[in-house]
Amino acid sequence: MIVGVAGLEVVAAAEGIDATLRSVKGHSPDVILFALALPTNVDKVSEQVVLLAGSSPESAIIILTASDSAAVARAALSAGAAGYVLESEPPAVMPEAIRRVAEGQPWVSPRISNAITQLNRAPEKDELSARQQTIVRSIAWGHTSKEIAVELNLSRRTIEASRADILHKLDLSSRASLVKYAIDHDLFDENDEMSVPPAPPRQAEKL
Repeated sequence: MIVGVAGLEVVAAAEGIDATLRSVKGHSPDVILFALALPTNVDKVSEQVVLLAGSSPESAIIILTASDSAAVARAALSAGAAGYVLESEPPAVMPEAIRRVAEGQPWVSPRISNAITQLNRAPEKDELSARQQTIVRSIAWGHTSKEIAVELNLSRRTIEASRADILHKLDLSSRASLVKYAIDHDLFDENDEMSVPPAPPRQAEKL
């Protein structure tokens, strides 16, 4: 993809985050091209970019991946990546992206850039239904699935399925990241003593 391209020199090649971190520390390259393995999520990509940036603060980071998730791309860029390139891009794109970020300019695949713009325009809290927001708030308070099920007059299995759907919808992977989401989006107020509002009549429930 870039071997033999005029003006570009590959100083090292490594596979995986651990090997890449070791290699980066030994070479301090102008640009780190990191192939993001799938499956991934916003927490994982953020952590990896932060580690790379910490290992070589002067290096510009480009993420190369097959993931066209706007949420993942936005997380990578927010964590410090200067570029996000899809593996499906034409071969000529990568050398251009490398030169661009080496000069201090960001480069993001147009399709991803447009998707991020659309994602930013939509208020994330509205991606969740009222019931899902209630479940997120309850999880932030530390309630178990069983406790939430009792409060909402639903089965534990329904709550656990809803929780999995929420994590998938928000591209999150853990309770901690869900709690952070609740705080960031004003779904959780530690001064509010009521974690779960009264459940509506059973026949009116919609998930």
